[in-house]
Amino acid sequence: MPKAGEAAKLADVSETPIDVRQSVAAGFAALRRADPEAALDAFTRAAATRQADASVWYGMSLVQRKIGTPAEEGAALERALELDPRHLPSLIAKGDWHVRSGDSRAATAFYRAALRLTAGQPNLPAEVRNELQRIEAACQRFAREYEAHVLEAIGRTGLAGAANPRFGHALDLLLGKREIYLQQPKYFFFPELPQVQFYDRRQFPWAAALERKTAAIRAELQALLAAGGGIEPYVQRSSDRPVANAHGLMNNLDWSAAYLIRSGVPEQQNAARCPQTMAALREVPLCEIEGRTPSVLFSLLRPGAHIAPHNGYTNVRLICHLPLIVPGHCTLRVGNETRSWREGELMIFDDSIEHEASNGSSELRAILLFDVWRPEVTADERTLVSALLKSVDAFGPQRQWTD
Repeated sequence: MPKAGEAAKLADVSETPIDVRQSVAAGFAALRRADPEAALDAFTRAAATRQADASVWYGMSLVQRKIGTPAEEGAALERALELDPRHLPSLIAKGDWHVRSGDSRAATAFYRAALRLTAGQPNLPAEVRNELQRIEAACQRFAREYEAHVLEAIGRTGLAGAANPRFGHALDLLLGKREIYLQQPKYFFFPELPQVQFYDRRQFPWAAALERKTAAIRAELQALLAAGGGIEPYVQRSSDRPVANAHGLMNNLDWSAAYLIRSGVPEQQNAARCPQTMAALREVPLCEIEGRTPSVLFSLLRPGAHIAPHNGYTNVRLICHLPLIVPGHCTLRVGNETRSWREGELMIFDDSIEHEASNGSSELRAILLFDVWRPEVTADERTLVSALLKSVDAFGPQRQWTD
């Protein structure tokens, strides 16, 4: 009885004209009536033509599986996927072949490829949907087995791996529990800086003193809100640039701001109303780039508002939030980590990594927002960056930096 490998040698040399589609149909019909010998004959004849496609070799693999020749089955599936890497039945069958071979990791790779291929496709036949549900369940089972295996190995070290934040993050990435997010600033990228989403506020010697001023700063914000005025949409149209996709927030007070310092220049009226806030910030290493930073503002998020995923302008700075009014159901996601604000507890993050925020409550959320130099950027580098960006501004009209 010819094998898949033998049929491959016949390819390109057959001189007998045959109807490949008819031969393939005959092969599948023979499989349905449990006649593997007739099926193999039909698929072998089809494979020996220049018109043989992935379906021919997929059919050949089914015959080889039926007659119990796994090596030939694998070779037939490999040939099918060489001809068409997106052939869904062959992807699933190759995953099944790896399961029977005891390689669940390889099986997962083929199953996941099949699931990606069909993602979002409506109106799939019932038998296809059933197969996809089967392989999705298998992927989840293999993932649990893989995680248990890995955790057992870590446990044998005697170290509490999950208690180490960086290692725990790496483990989650390996296990597919989190995605990798990297710095992707819109405007200016400074290379070789660490990829840190949220910073530990205890690393910053000025943080605790600022947190102790929370009550006084909140009182100034509340007085500012009561007085009215000085509040404006955070996202505003710039007449010298095309309208960007602001996800409904353009000129919308759902996300609004009361600036104390804008692009490095004090907003005198608001700043005068908040003397204790301004004094507290004198001890903070604000990011100072002439004409651009710092920006210091009360950032207000109205009930139900959502700030869509976006990236900030540069990675030389960090964004700091001092939460002042925080109802429940308010969250900030940076990269693959989501946190809730806590009143009086600084949140410091790299806004050049994709981030988003939401207020799922029925009350106003308010924070003091400001930017500081990243601690890894040296004094000389800060001077050079400032000079560089100042020269950029000198080439054209000055523009305001926002988030």
